[in-house]
Amino acid sequence: DNKPAARVSQLQPKKREKQEGEQELLLAVDLGLRSGASLFDDSGKLLRYEQIRFSDSEKLYEEAPSLIDSWVDDINSQNINKSEEDAKKKYVLSYLAIEGGGELFDAWETSLDNEEKKDIQLVSVRPEEWRAHLLTDKERQSGRSCKEAARLIARQVVSDFGSMGDHKGKFKTDAAESVAMGYYMATHLGWIKRHPTVSRYTNGKIMVPK
Repeated sequence: DNKPAARVSQLQPKKREKQEGEQELLLAVDLGLRSGASLFDDSGKLLRYEQIRFSDSEKLYEEAPSLIDSWVDDINSQNINKSEEDAKKKYVLSYLAIEGGGELFDAWETSLDNEEKKDIQLVSVRPEEWRAHLLTDKERQSGRSCKEAARLIARQVVSDFGSMGDHKGKFKTDAAESVAMGYYMATHLGWIKRHPTVSRYTNGKIMVPK
């Protein structure tokens, strides 16, 4: 049976006991065939983000489980330049947060249908929810202004919490929204504590790296 998705307000702080040496992960997905995904750890670090395309819903059903596995496996296999202490850590996916619903949501939900993934908590996030926490009223006036603000916030998050350096070039909207939503979830989980959540200039505009 599929496990029911939790709303953010219903989130259980712990679904499983954290083992010694484990570091929890959150995978945030901006739903769609043209999709974005971001990965945060429980120290608040943004480890990876990408724009992803699926040719159709069948391909999404087929590829979602392996995408989850490969992202976690990649983080665990990156031992280059790690200290001895870091090399002993094991990254474990604890939360899969999805923005959106419908058939494509079901594809991600069914991707957790095996014994190995039974402890991963599926979370349904409404776009209005994370936008209310990160965007100003003015930025939320239209879909276009929401997307513009999300791209700027994502640049700030990559710069301040990313392990990959500042984002170069155009920030694709789906990837940016997955970073912004993942950042909101990381603050909700207590993995990131920053006030104000989004750094702004005195005129209210979002600070971005020069």
